[in-house]
Amino acid sequence: MPRLSLHRSAALRPTVLLSWCLPALVFASLFLVSGEAQAYTWMLRHNYFGCGTCHADPSGGGLLTPYGRAQGDLLLRMRFGRKTTTSEAAPSTEFDGFDDFDEADAKPAKAKPKAPAVESEPEAPPTTPLWGLVEPPSWLLVQGEYRHMTLYKFGESDPFRTFPMQLDLMGQATFGWFRAGAGVGGAKVPAGSPHARRAQVTTNQSDGWNVISRSHWLGADFAAKTLTLRVGRIEMPFGVRIPEHTMWAREVTHTDRESDQQHGVAVAYSGDRVRGEVMGIAGNFQLNPDRLRERGYSAYVEVQLLPWANAGASSLLTHAQTDFETLTDDVTRQAHGVFGRLAPIKPLVVLVEADVLKKSRFDLGYVSFVQLDLELVQGLHLLGTAEVLDAGYQDTGDRFNTLRKLPGFGRPAFGAWGSVDWFFLPQLEMRVDLLARQAEPTTLLAQLHVYL
Repeated sequence: MPRLSLHRSAALRPTVLLSWCLPALVFASLFLVSGEAQAYTWMLRHNYFGCGTCHADPSGGGLLTPYGRAQGDLLLRMRFGRKTTTSEAAPSTEFDGFDDFDEADAKPAKAKPKAPAVESEPEAPPTTPLWGLVEPPSWLLVQGEYRHMTLYKFGESDPFRTFPMQLDLMGQATFGWFRAGAGVGGAKVPAGSPHARRAQVTTNQSDGWNVISRSHWLGADFAAKTLTLRVGRIEMPFGVRIPEHTMWAREVTHTDRESDQQHGVAVAYSGDRVRGEVMGIAGNFQLNPDRLRERGYSAYVEVQLLPWANAGASSLLTHAQTDFETLTDDVTRQAHGVFGRLAPIKPLVVLVEADVLKKSRFDLGYVSFVQLDLELVQGLHLLGTAEVLDAGYQDTGDRFNTLRKLPGFGRPAFGAWGSVDWFFLPQLEMRVDLLARQAEPTTLLAQLHVYL
């Protein structure tokens, strides 16, 4: 899916509105909307608010801990009628032909003799790689991930494509308060693709294979592991950390999990009811030359308001001497917003995010989405997502400016997703999405995901 490119041409000087009104709006809105950022954000239905118990990254996503692997088996995958635990047989009752419990003269129930308890061990979920077949030392976490994508774009001359979307090996070593994490993988994307390129380690710019590293960092835990300091290439702390990396909210803010990680220093806090992370961005040092690297900050904070509702806010500001996508000089980019998650009833999770955008030489813009996730039975999810984007109008002084005629530049563009997500076997997921967006061909996507 191509990233919606924004043509930027001059430096932004923050206005009075951006210097105080937007930050005030963002952090005041913390108390008006609910939310949380996780790899599978709908885990809120199982009363999971923090991410550090299941993931090595304190803000969620990616490498799993042993506890996270166990919960993935117990709570994510379809059970096909099987239970995870067994219990002793309970005594039953007999009513000698009376089945009307409201009848005053019903005979008292006679308890049947209790059957001998059958001793059986509950099914133990795997907590180590390769479905429990490999057991690394206690100080080492390791995980492999593979996603294969097949897509069909309606109305195009060459509509069908199939390719490996993710092929990664990741790990983390922990020694007391110190830990180090890294990932390495392979990617094969067309020339000019916005995805995977920013994570390249090798320099092939054609459509061949490249070695990539999405993240690698050194870290230290403090204050009984409620504070984590990390230095290296890190996931951007902003908004909802969803797996749909082509969602407009992730693409236009450059905060998707595909390749938008940045080098810098990040501090994460994980409390009982409050958590957040702030990152000082030094630039993506896998991107050359230096003038293409963005520098600035990114941050989020969220609060548990109710057992079934969280509230969150995000803020981001970066500057680059030359924009990576358009090669426009002197570009400043800002995004500030709120995000939320509600689980009013256990089968249903509602996820929302709304961000205000500001870029050099563009008017104020915005991006937002609402997603409903309904778990029909454990392991089978139906999702519906609506999104809207207006990146702002760029006044070039040219009345023939083609951008002013495109949805998403000065007027809203709308998109809709219809999805089925099926966790059909341990550590195996199948997902199908139908995606319709203005100014883009309708696309059918199918992906197989396995994590080892």
